[in-house]
Amino acid sequence: MSQQRVDIIGGGLAGLLAAIELSRNGVQVAVLEAAGEFGGRARTRNVDGFLFNRGPHALYCNGALKRELDRLGIPYTGGRSLSGARQAIAVGKLHHLPTTLGSIVSTSLFGVRDKISYMRIFKSVMDGATGSGSFAEWLDDQLVSPMVRSAVEAVGRLSSYANGSAEVSARALLDQIRLTTGGTIYVDGGWASLVNGLIDTARGLGVELSDKAPVATVNCNAGRLNVVMGDGQARSPDAVIMAVGPRDATALAPEVGSLAEEAREARAVRANTLDLGLRRLPPKANDFALGIDTPFYLSVHSGSAKLTPEGGALVHIAKYLPIGEGPAKNVVEELEGVADLVMPGWRELEVTRQTLRGMVVANGLPRWDRTRAGVKVAGAPGLFLAGDWVGDEGMIGDAAAASAIKAAHSARQWITR
Repeated sequence: MSQQRVDIIGGGLAGLLAAIELSRNGVQVAVLEAAGEFGGRARTRNVDGFLFNRGPHALYCNGALKRELDRLGIPYTGGRSLSGARQAIAVGKLHHLPTTLGSIVSTSLFGVRDKISYMRIFKSVMDGATGSGSFAEWLDDQLVSPMVRSAVEAVGRLSSYANGSAEVSARALLDQIRLTTGGTIYVDGGWASLVNGLIDTARGLGVELSDKAPVATVNCNAGRLNVVMGDGQARSPDAVIMAVGPRDATALAPEVGSLAEEAREARAVRANTLDLGLRRLPPKANDFALGIDTPFYLSVHSGSAKLTPEGGALVHIAKYLPIGEGPAKNVVEELEGVADLVMPGWRELEVTRQTLRGMVVANGLPRWDRTRAGVKVAGAPGLFLAGDWVGDEGMIGDAAAASAIKAAHSARQWITR
């Protein structure tokens, strides 16, 4: 009997992880990537020695992505902590960000009553608080002041990149906040290091990796799958995993009604980002700040990871966009204004930059009123999904990793049934 074959459409983190998992279990795998390189949104650009990820990226120590990378033996190095005091931005001024008992006591962000209220909420979160509705509804039930509410929402944005309290599941976001308290790793060499490790492992297992290989359609007829490439070539795998976004999945298999529904219901998480390559940090720079009454973020990942030439600094600034909102015309001015406040003097030290407007951070928000797509595609036997909009575990890269492994297991079960 010939070896079973699985085609994976999409060579980002989810596609590569699924390919490795299948190949380790004796399945013949091909990864078909339309772009000229693998990695998707985990790609990294080298500009004059500054390594630009696609916006700020962090690997959560307690998340599914790190768990699967470690289980599969994918090598990486990096740092876990930022060096300076963390700041909060409120009413156009800087305050100590309340992250520890000491910083809660000393911050000028809250009065005494609000400090007690804030500590009460976070004790509740760490003790396992949950909710059945939206995060906004959960916050309503806490009966806190507007400033405390804004601070808790800011922590939610920081942990998930999502600015959508009225739409995101309280359960999912509270779980995400708890997960991120386990710390983060900023990866040496950028996330291309992870991608390269996955590629090397996949090749070592005999996975067929094809870039510049766009797929035109996936047909599901009479229980058989047919993959038609952009050049007209046809493939007949035993199963297919689509490791792409919901709209791309629908475009590939337009006759599958369940995919069209998922695309209609998906709520993309987006951000505007400005990444600055500096010769060095200015003397009065802070290396981390989080907007409380505005949805901004600034962090110097090069303080923990190798991302710059000797002595340089790589600064990530982002605005978490409300769900459904596109970038405004003053994107750059807004983000530069955050840098002016948090690290005055940066303009004279700039070497290079990267600006991303309306960047997709995740293809699907875990909503309170609807579950995310499952890995098995309803009405299309042998067709599976993986990505940051799929499955019931995690958010962002962790959702992509968890769904990739689950899709690989489901595809293997299908072809060996």
